[in-house]
Amino acid sequence: MNERLHPIEASALHARRERVFLVLAGIFLGAMAMLNILGITKFIHLGPLEVAVGVLPYPLTFLCTDLISELYGRARANFVVFTGLLVNLLVLGFVWAGDAAPSIAFQTPLQRIVTLDTVPVTGAEGTVLRDPESGAPLLRPAVAQLDAQKRPRRAADGTPLLRPVEHFALAPVENEPSALRLVDADTGQPVLREDTLFGRIAASTRQAVLASMIAYLFAQFVDVWLFHFWKRATRGRHLWLRNNGSTLVSQLVDTVCVVTVTFWASIAAGEVPLSQVLAWIGGGYAFKLIVALLDTGPFYLGVRVLSRYLEIDPLREHDADAEEAAF
Repeated sequence: MNERLHPIEASALHARRERVFLVLAGIFLGAMAMLNILGITKFIHLGPLEVAVGVLPYPLTFLCTDLISELYGRARANFVVFTGLLVNLLVLGFVWAGDAAPSIAFQTPLQRIVTLDTVPVTGAEGTVLRDPESGAPLLRPAVAQLDAQKRPRRAADGTPLLRPVEHFALAPVENEPSALRLVDADTGQPVLREDTLFGRIAASTRQAVLASMIAYLFAQFVDVWLFHFWKRATRGRHLWLRNNGSTLVSQLVDTVCVVTVTFWASIAAGEVPLSQVLAWIGGGYAFKLIVALLDTGPFYLGVRVLSRYLEIDPLREHDADAEEAAF
């Protein structure tokens, strides 16, 4: 059965090659967009590892660039990397535009976020008091502990330290003198903090995209360069070496860049301890390391199946890459 071709497609083989490239590039760019939006919105435990949810789709980007490098060559792999940078800029641009545009007065409950911090109620001996019926601990409103510079104090793991509110008061809201809000009478800190869903997404996305763009440029080009370095050095043999050798180094570069750029201000201010930074770097890289080793099988399978389907000989493509590098 003949494939139905678009007028610009020269042949069925040309159509297959372009469509597979589109799928690989699409997965790569989709994963890039997801990791920037998810970013650092949440840190989770994967066994003993502490990782940001944004790293979950990230291994797909390296699998896709390795497949493109192997099947289509270095020039196309670099082109996809540049296109990913454009996607980062588009995400950042639309987040900035949405943040700059004035919001309508009405907000749905999902758009409006009200946060109340609490600490357990303790008795005279320091024991936590519990509800006699449910057994749940009794809670009271709390605000962040502040240091001498009025900055929130944090524990060794980076979480904010809280203290119970002893005295409450009503205070006018900035720029809205007719509105009042509940505050801690001793420090003026709001007891109820209001934010918007978009505001939180925009704040985390801006940080994630900036860090991602810097890390992305370093890591992806390192990945492509090392992949073809090992490909030339082994004359196209030892597929596992160039797959893992390029990915493991580039993912270390990416992880260090993302964490340090994202939290640079907090690290410099002492709000996030170095031990926590190292835990995030170690957890993120360990996750990528494990996934990179596991994707060797899918990479071998993908190269085996696609090279036949696309009628591409990676060894001959290696020779073409070597000729291209010579000019």
